[in-house]
Amino acid sequence: MIDFSLNENQDLLVKTVEDFAKKEIREKVREIEEKGANDLRKKVFELGLGGVEFPENLGGAGMGMLERALVLKTMSEKGDGGTTYSIFSFLPALYSVFELTQNQDLIKNGIEGKTKITLAKAGIYYDGVQTKAKIKEQDKIVLVVEEKEPQIILFFAEDKSGPSLCSSSEFEIKRKIFRSGLLSSPAYEVEIKSFEKISDVQTQSQNWRRFVARTQIFLSSIVAGISKCAADYALDYALERFAFGRPIAYHQAISFMLADMDILSTSLEQILFKACWEFDNQKDGFDDTATELFLEALEVGKKVTSDAVQVLGGHGYIKDHPTEKWMRDFQDIINAFGSPAKFEGTIKNLETRI
Repeated sequence: MIDFSLNENQDLLVKTVEDFAKKEIREKVREIEEKGANDLRKKVFELGLGGVEFPENLGGAGMGMLERALVLKTMSEKGDGGTTYSIFSFLPALYSVFELTQNQDLIKNGIEGKTKITLAKAGIYYDGVQTKAKIKEQDKIVLVVEEKEPQIILFFAEDKSGPSLCSSSEFEIKRKIFRSGLLSSPAYEVEIKSFEKISDVQTQSQNWRRFVARTQIFLSSIVAGISKCAADYALDYALERFAFGRPIAYHQAISFMLADMDILSTSLEQILFKACWEFDNQKDGFDDTATELFLEALEVGKKVTSDAVQVLGGHGYIKDHPTEKWMRDFQDIINAFGSPAKFEGTIKNLETRI
């Protein structure tokens, strides 16, 4: 049996993140949604939370993916999931550099917030248009980023020699793209002017599998926090809302729904811890467990956030309560990386052709 009890350092980390989330995020969610989370990201870097899972010689805290998952889940649960994603949306880019290139300077600058680095998405539908890079040289390479003023854009590409990780510092932001849900993290269409290949990619290699697993754990941690927060909020509301002389939580249909939400959100947390433990201890099959975690997170997040809205009834759809935002946040975070069919074992929708 694996013991997932937190040690003293992990407890302190969770307490630090919880205090930050309650003070800086929870009461300012709607304001952050309108203005963005750039100021919060600076504070996160000051707290040293930008690179908890990276080695100390690279400017990190020398911890592991379990500690990263605790940071993301706690900030999503006690603060806000969409805001958490906006703050840490640079992490997949750092994971790609760390696992596939070992460019130490770029990793250090990214962890410390000195260089704004982002991993572009391709082949994803935004604003009714599917972004993609064309094969012919004379065609434009059009991608989507979630950083307003990035300094370096990374993207995966494939030519006759195979897939590669590419980097560009010469690009043009074409327009802001409408996103129905994640308002605090807008997307931007960019046209790549020039780029260089910084690493070949072997999609069956250990490093590629570790990159994919890190990204899946990153997303699943945020979804776990959103799910737990939505389940708890729905329960509190159901205990205060009366119908037919008693709290609606005591009506059978609602009580069954609340029980399912609690079971699902709690079980997702345990699967998350297991995936992190296998990753940090380099167990065989860690990548399969990470994929199973992500697929479970997709199902749990969809059901729990939707059911939370249903428990609140009509109130669930208005901004007086945060449940509508959590449902939007979950859907847009997942849309940024693909459906279960697209994400099973790889990150196909991050790849494009040049």
